[in-house]
Amino acid sequence: MTKLTETPTGMSLAAVLVRLCRECGVDIEMLRAEQITREAREAWPGDEAEQWSTWLAESCESVHLRARRVRLSAGEAVQLAADGAKLAGGYTAADGLRVVVGGGRNGLMIANGPFESTRLAASDEPLGWGDESNGQGAPSAPEWVVVEHPELTSVDSGEDLHHRPVARLLKIVRPEWSDIWMLIVFALFAGVLNLATPLAVESLVNTVAFGTLLQPVLIIALLLFGFLSFAALMKAMQTYVAEIIQRRLFARVAADLAYRLPRVETHSLTHSYGPELVNRFLDVVTLQKVVANLLLDGVSIVLATLVGMAVLAFYHPWLLGFDLLLMLVIGVGVLALGRGGIDSGIDESKHKYGLTAWFEDVIRCQNAFKADGGPSFAFDRANQLTAKYLKSRQTHFRILFRQILFILTLQAVAGTVLLGVGGWLVIQQQLSLGQLVAAELIVTTILASLAKLGKHLEGFYDVVAAVDKLGYLFDLETEQPSGMTSELRTGRGLPVEMLSVRAATGECLASHGLSVSVEPGERVAVVGAAGSGKSTLARILYGLEAPTAGRVEIGGCDPTDLRHDILRSAVGLVAEGEFFDGSVLENVRLGRPAVTTSHVRSALEQVGLLESVLALPDGVDHRLLPNGLPLSGNQQRLLMLARGIAGGHELLVIDGVLDPLPDEQLDRAIAVLQSADRAWTVIVLTAKRSIAERFDRHFSLRKRQSA
Repeated sequence: MTKLTETPTGMSLAAVLVRLCRECGVDIEMLRAEQITREAREAWPGDEAEQWSTWLAESCESVHLRARRVRLSAGEAVQLAADGAKLAGGYTAADGLRVVVGGGRNGLMIANGPFESTRLAASDEPLGWGDESNGQGAPSAPEWVVVEHPELTSVDSGEDLHHRPVARLLKIVRPEWSDIWMLIVFALFAGVLNLATPLAVESLVNTVAFGTLLQPVLIIALLLFGFLSFAALMKAMQTYVAEIIQRRLFARVAADLAYRLPRVETHSLTHSYGPELVNRFLDVVTLQKVVANLLLDGVSIVLATLVGMAVLAFYHPWLLGFDLLLMLVIGVGVLALGRGGIDSGIDESKHKYGLTAWFEDVIRCQNAFKADGGPSFAFDRANQLTAKYLKSRQTHFRILFRQILFILTLQAVAGTVLLGVGGWLVIQQQLSLGQLVAAELIVTTILASLAKLGKHLEGFYDVVAAVDKLGYLFDLETEQPSGMTSELRTGRGLPVEMLSVRAATGECLASHGLSVSVEPGERVAVVGAAGSGKSTLARILYGLEAPTAGRVEIGGCDPTDLRHDILRSAVGLVAEGEFFDGSVLENVRLGRPAVTTSHVRSALEQVGLLESVLALPDGVDHRLLPNGLPLSGNQQRLLMLARGIAGGHELLVIDGVLDPLPDEQLDRAIAVLQSADRAWTVIVLTAKRSIAERFDRHFSLRKRQSA
């Protein structure tokens, strides 16, 4: 086993990227990796010792890997590796990077190439990996890049999981297999140890039948106590492992959606209402609880049944036949009677969410449903949806109930048959009385487990339906992370070229197209009536859509050729209010590291909103609701404008936000946009010619000509 001082080094950044991709299940060629890392070096120039983490993290983003730059001690890095994380770091000028691709009790797996690995001895203390000075002589934690595939529950290319919820369920729990195997081992030991009771009873019956000594009884009791105590410990360990699995399931699904939802392609939501769609995340609770129950009770039931049947088989060949027949009847009966159970469970869940969506519509459209006839309409529609749910529930329960009836009937028949056959074998002296009592206890345990099977069948149907609902979120198409990472910023605004640009939506943009050339730092306007294609044009410039014909260039680059985050770091879009539950500061800042509190206050002051915000009870920290309250409609529009101003973009696209503003607020907003202090290009999309005429030039979507 390799010592710490012998750990392989010298991997190029491209080789590190290839290895991390391989570990996360992403295919990439070395030439592609070299191109990506070279673009990252050009986009973020600097010394390798300071910039390697930026280059690697940005390169990972380009291949759809989530990379986080964190400072970790060597011990923390080792612990993360043991938990399954993939890390690159521990950089030193002499040795370069170390790539940790695995860890555990047997030591660390250190990559020494795109495909090769070397194990680092667990006894070696991994200190000194890139330790840096904190300026006071003491070493500080080195920087690491932690990498993971952000969509562990996503659909692979060519893989259709929408109609295969069981396959999707297995895909979701796949990362937990190591813990699941541990849980199975605990359940196996617990199942074997639980046989101590019938075996102790067998020994006790035989002992009492042939003598009256107390000592054997005490010994049997002590042994039974020891075995049952150890079985209880195994059960406790199972419960703990199941709890860890529950937490990880929740965290992984939440992390997946937190990464996915901001990157969803807008056309994926064309026929869906996003806020209602994400209600399906709540089914992660069903996933947690049912998976834990199945792993605890379900696995224990199966293993205890198999172990018990194995013991019965050693008693007599007829009991072996009884085991085989019982297993066959259980399997055939449950599967045959459960046909359609998965589909009916999913159908029931769909109607449940349909009713939830209706209640959301009712509470969202308060004015409409307070009008004459509104309350009655809301009640009638809810009744209809409730009736559909109850009908689907009845259909599903019919399938579940016939399975439960079958299990209960089998429980009665099997217990009776065993007693009769066992009694006959005792009379024929082919089975001892103690063995009969033990066999009856074992079968009673097995049949009691079967009685619980009905509950777990319902849980299985529930978890499959839950996974199907989560699948609606997992299957949302996301923006591709590939694209150039070229730096767009010039410090003087971005030039924009649009040549015969057409789009699928927007009457004028679809029929006539638009040709516009905007110089760096120029402020122009595009005027058009409602439905002419202004918002579509804004979405094209922001990279949300691609034109159906023509060419668009921003800073000399086609927006579709750029990575989306690179494009949007230079291009800002100001549209009608989009607010989230957070403070005014958070709604303007949007988590952008370069936007400070002073930038936010300055932007609010420029649009004339700072005094109104400071008048709120908590000032810039006052909480805004998702509908923008307590701000008025025009205040909300000014806040959107402040959000765009604070971003420091070199191209700012204003989509209709200026149109409803009163004259005083409009004058102030236009003055800010035309300020000579701002080195940006501004494109204002408006339906009012009076607004368009106040800019350097304006263009019309009605005709292909400059006004």
